Amino acid sequence: MKKIFTVLVAGLMMSAQVMAVTVNDVCGQFDGDLNIGGMPYPNKSVYLLPGTVENAVTFVLPDFTFGSKGKLGNIVLANIPMSANGQLTLEGATLYLDSISERATINVLNNLDDGTTTYNSIISNSDAMVVLSISAPSLLEPIYVLFSGKAVRNNNYALVNGGFEGSWTNNEPAGWHSFATATGDLASMVQGNTYQFVPSTDVRPGTTGAQSALISSDMIANQKANGNCTNGQINAGSMTPKDVTGNFNFSDPKNAGFNTPFQGRPDSIVFWAKYMPADKNPNNEENKARVSAIITTNARYQDPEDADKYGDVKIAAAVMNYSATAEMGWQRISVPFAYYPNNLDKEPAYILTTFTTNMTPGGGSSYNKGTIFNPDNVVDTVYLDDVELVYNKRLTTLVWGSEVLNLDGSKFAINTTYCDSCASFSGLTNGVSSQYFVAYDGAHKCAYVYVIADDFAQNGAYSIYRVEFTDSEGGYIQGIENTAAREGRFEKVLINGQLFIRSNDAWYNAAGLRVK
Repeated sequence: MKKIFTVLVAGLMMSAQVMAVTVNDVCGQFDGDLNIGGMPYPNKSVYLLPGTVENAVTFVLPDFTFGSKGKLGNIVLANIPMSANGQLTLEGATLYLDSISERATINVLNNLDDGTTTYNSIISNSDAMVVLSISAPSLLEPIYVLFSGKAVRNNNYALVNGGFEGSWTNNEPAGWHSFATATGDLASMVQGNTYQFVPSTDVRPGTTGAQSALISSDMIANQKANGNCTNGQINAGSMTPKDVTGNFNFSDPKNAGFNTPFQGRPDSIVFWAKYMPADKNPNNEENKARVSAIITTNARYQDPEDADKYGDVKIAAAVMNYSATAEMGWQRISVPFAYYPNNLDKEPAYILTTFTTNMTPGGGSSYNKGTIFNPDNVVDTVYLDDVELVYNKRLTTLVWGSEVLNLDGSKFAINTTYCDSCASFSGLTNGVSSQYFVAYDGAHKCAYVYVIADDFAQNGAYSIYRVEFTDSEGGYIQGIENTAAREGRFEKVLINGQLFIRSNDAWYNAAGLRVK
């Protein structure tokens, strides 16, 4: 056989002799290069998802494109058998590509020898090499496609240390800051206020962590100073609390250690809070704490803003002023992100997150002596725990050709014979940046719709829907079954206060022992 792959990425030559791996070990996002008949197509992403049967993976290559053929569509190969050492083989899969008017036959080759080198379809938790052979009547000869890439496992889709766990240095946990590391003209006046941001063992119900964070207000030079923590840095520069030219939290790409690199497009920020205002008056509308999370480009940003000059910087914002519960206890708060239409094409680079004890700078209570609502001269406090970003991954609509498939509980209604080329699926998801891909299964007369969350590379979360085609002459409607019980490779579930982890269809306890 002549040399097919004359250009390869160095360092990705993988031997079949690798350690034993499981499906959960290898699934995720892999970034690398395609090589098609000797022509390189760099910077491609491939997703490997757990299959719907045991010891199998689903391979997703979005937007397959090469040469004069242009964009051919998504290659989605469901349930590729995987051996214990990560070897893949799939024979005779049929797929309807967008730009080919007939079905293509795709094989995942166990190995391919070009006369000089043998290439193996084999994956591990860090590397992937997959060799495809694509045939179709409109193609003069089979296309051989090689993908070779590295696993993407970065944390730039999450907040650092959302549980405020671990040791605190200068009364600040990893990833978060307060007055102790403030900068600005008046920094020396507030840097000793480490008591306004401290660890606590009062944690939210059901957490697996041991600590929360406690922020509290105080009086500084006869001015109220809100409790304040941020993953950026505090600037203290004015004796007037509402002076946004001097007092603000900020994120700056040049300010290493006081910014949070970020590349996700989440749908909401979720956290637990126990807000306890000193003023117990339930009718006081000013008794509200505040959360703010701003996703920005690779540029400086400050909160509150000091002028209308950040319109090109802000990609999305999640902001809420929230009240205490009637019992002043723990509450789970979810705040959706609003995305700015003019900046949707810009890439996220940082996220600036701020929690304060009052929605107004210098607001709230701090040693308000002599009031009937604050007789004990206490301050405003907020306990914070388990801050996380949520990426949605559900279908909201699904269309087959021109037929809208209505969701009713866990079923769609459809009444047609199986066909992987007479129409196509289209739909919408509830995730800002979630993606969906369709894999046809001719052997079982069905299709699978995979919805992948934007943070899939980090946590492997996805949903899957099984589409059942039925013969209209049969007189009944089988419908579409939502099989989203396989929702994510690692999902934490609390049952009667005890933590369990669901990985595919298996259940494990907190110690990692399989229980079901």
